[in-house]
Amino acid sequence: MKLKNLIFISATVSVALLLFSIFSNAPKTTIKIAKPDQCISCHSSMSDIDHAHPKEIFGCAVCHGGNRWATNKKAAHGGIVLNPASLEHASIFCVKCHKDIVKRVSKSMMQSQSGILNVLKYQWGENSDLNSTIGIDELKKEVKSSLATDHFRKLCAACHINQSEKIFKNKKIARGGGCSDCHRVSKTNKNHHAVFTSRIPTKNCLKCHNRSNRIGLSYEGVFESAGYGTPYKHGDFSHKMSDGKRFYYKLPDDIHHKLANMSCIDCHTQKGVMGDGKKHHHMEEAEDIKCKDCHKPKFKKANTLAETLADTNEKIEIKSPIAYTKKFKSPLYNVQKDKNQTVFYRKADGKRFNLEKMSDKPYHTLAIHKRLDCSACHSSWMPSCYGCHEVYFENGKQYDWIKHKRTKGQWQELRSFLRFESPSLGIGYNKKIMPFAPGCQVIGTLFGVRSLLFTKKGKKSRPDLYKFHSLAMAGWDPHTTQKKSRTCVDCHFNPASLGLGRGNLDIKEGNITFTPIYNSIQSGMPFSYPIDAFVSVKGKQFQSTSRKEARSFNRAELDKIVGAYKCIICHNSYNDKIYKDFNQSKKLFYSGKTSCLKQ
Repeated sequence: MKLKNLIFISATVSVALLLFSIFSNAPKTTIKIAKPDQCISCHSSMSDIDHAHPKEIFGCAVCHGGNRWATNKKAAHGGIVLNPASLEHASIFCVKCHKDIVKRVSKSMMQSQSGILNVLKYQWGENSDLNSTIGIDELKKEVKSSLATDHFRKLCAACHINQSEKIFKNKKIARGGGCSDCHRVSKTNKNHHAVFTSRIPTKNCLKCHNRSNRIGLSYEGVFESAGYGTPYKHGDFSHKMSDGKRFYYKLPDDIHHKLANMSCIDCHTQKGVMGDGKKHHHMEEAEDIKCKDCHKPKFKKANTLAETLADTNEKIEIKSPIAYTKKFKSPLYNVQKDKNQTVFYRKADGKRFNLEKMSDKPYHTLAIHKRLDCSACHSSWMPSCYGCHEVYFENGKQYDWIKHKRTKGQWQELRSFLRFESPSLGIGYNKKIMPFAPGCQVIGTLFGVRSLLFTKKGKKSRPDLYKFHSLAMAGWDPHTTQKKSRTCVDCHFNPASLGLGRGNLDIKEGNITFTPIYNSIQSGMPFSYPIDAFVSVKGKQFQSTSRKEARSFNRAELDKIVGAYKCIICHNSYNDKIYKDFNQSKKLFYSGKTSCLKQ
């Protein structure tokens, strides 16, 4: 071998050895593969979404998508989803672990809103069947809106859990986002992921449940005023709603809120809220919880679901048999048996409370009260908006919450007669006596509706105006429960409670007479009966209902209820001796062996 070749080889090896020595001691420049995905390399300081989804186990891409092994930002973020909890994305990402829940939520009442749409189209005469619509999904395919669906699109459809959050200019009232709508309790910032929880605070529920029957407001003792602010102090109205446009009065809050600061989730089960997998047409079909489930419970050993829910909650430990709902057999893991005591644990923090069991005293056990729903006696007040004047301008424009843009047709709501005291009673959807309130009473004025310009006689009415009205009453639990019930007199001789409206009630020659305060004709209404009247003293029902089973009291029921007032005048307390054995007392009365007035 020539000398120059040996020199070249020797030099090459020396350089190689030198380079190896340098780079073996130099900092590593190669990229280390992160676990469980490459996203953690850049987002290592990002906090966990909650204790059940630690990033060290799940990473980021399993929920958000993107390229989990990419080493640069552009490639890694390709196809990334910011909110995998929206239902269209949840069916791709969340479904990997929560298949059953995603399926149920997609069919739930909170997503479909079919109950509101069904009732609206039925009451406005557009459908003869109360179970004919499927809600939001139906409206997305609608080519031309009817009057009722246009009203729903612009005044109701903002509230469904998969609404787009981006469309809300006022972020204080933003809702939607799929699973985020309920479970998210904080927003994402630079180093903190949005926090999700199963301990959902009531404020999340109130984003939507502050209109219609207003049960979210009522539960906290808030009654929306007639449209003017009160009280006035410090240069501004103090009782403002979150939207800044509505005002309220402060009334007694529900006893569950007052005594234990219970959240909505303390009663309402996951199936009752997120659905049971079936498409329901009305809220009571999806509702799960009943008062007796907690106050007259049946205890069993905790099942696997109960253990999972308690573990997810973190604040409650299952130490003994738990209660279950009667309807869907949902585990109430926060209602447990401790010897002979029923114990309730608040889901927010696990605080313990002793629950009172339903008593077996006469007011609960008498046969004459078997048809009473708990809410009939224990609801202290109920928001009742009599006469909702809906004004429609065909040539106006308003935001459509389904199309996410302004479309032709504008609605304006005006109030007539708001009351909260002495809720009306009637026969509810459950065939029991329960509180009733307007649901809804629409008095409509339509401007510029060319297709509705003819009267029944075929003559033209005003070329720019058409009127209609649809008055309905609906029964529900107003969520204003108190331990002390309504008085016997309030139910048996208060005309408002009987459904007659507000006025003067009397009994003359054995017949009920009633003189109303509200004069509909003088108030310019297109009907003669009082606007707050559900029924006449003769049992004629004035207003419709939105359930086949629901109705006002009939003549025989009114006579029986008012007739009992004769006894209540003297025997107005259940501590009275006649109620110790009421059947025996009746026998003595009818046989003339008592000092009462003869009938």
